[in-house]
Amino acid sequence: MFFNSEIGIELSFFGPWHLLQIFITALVVFLIYFYRKQLREFKHEKTLRYIIAGTLLVIELSLHVWHLANNDYYIVHMLPLNLCTINVYASIVIIFSKNKKVFNIAYFWGFGALLSVLFPDMSYGPDRYRYYQFFYAHMFFLWIYMYMIFVHDFRPGLKEFKRSAAVLFVLAIGIALPVNLIFGENYMFLLEHGGTPLEIIHGYGAVSYLIGVILVIIVIMVIWYSPIYWYLKRNNKI
Repeated sequence: MFFNSEIGIELSFFGPWHLLQIFITALVVFLIYFYRKQLREFKHEKTLRYIIAGTLLVIELSLHVWHLANNDYYIVHMLPLNLCTINVYASIVIIFSKNKKVFNIAYFWGFGALLSVLFPDMSYGPDRYRYYQFFYAHMFFLWIYMYMIFVHDFRPGLKEFKRSAAVLFVLAIGIALPVNLIFGENYMFLLEHGGTPLEIIHGYGAVSYLIGVILVIIVIMVIWYSPIYWYLKRNNKI
């Protein structure tokens, strides 16, 4: 029953089981920041990064196993074209190899983790494996980004912001959108809101919705980047 795809206990937005995961997310971010110096000087820090990378990889691959076990595996539906899935694999590369180039592009998409934790687009409760897989896949790549910022002082600049936005635009319009239109998918929520807060811009036509999604993403990326931008500006690094 634990691995069943049928909903048992239904997750309620900002109910106790949802608030628990929000609390854990914030707590770990705080602990990473509070112990950043100890983590930086930890003699087995490299091994720790490898363990984190391996754990997230197992969490992500387990989703494929879960779909297979429930006879619900469709290769087109499992392509790594959702923003959060891209973040998962990017963050694994980042923390495994301390790859700053990948970080400087992918970090700006990390807002997806925070939004997914706050507004999960699934209804599974704590009696189903999918509840844990969903939350911890998103929480882990958010923690990885915070780890690289606090522990290893990764700070993407304004030039990287522009490059990241350009790469995301190509991924969304050049790859995800055609796949959505051809196979009836909804990667990056480019066609439908999928129960997310994007519902507020839905209902004005497909083109208007697509433009709205792009504008919302740009605004969120700016907000997400603002703390680092002001840090760099205050320290005369931009």
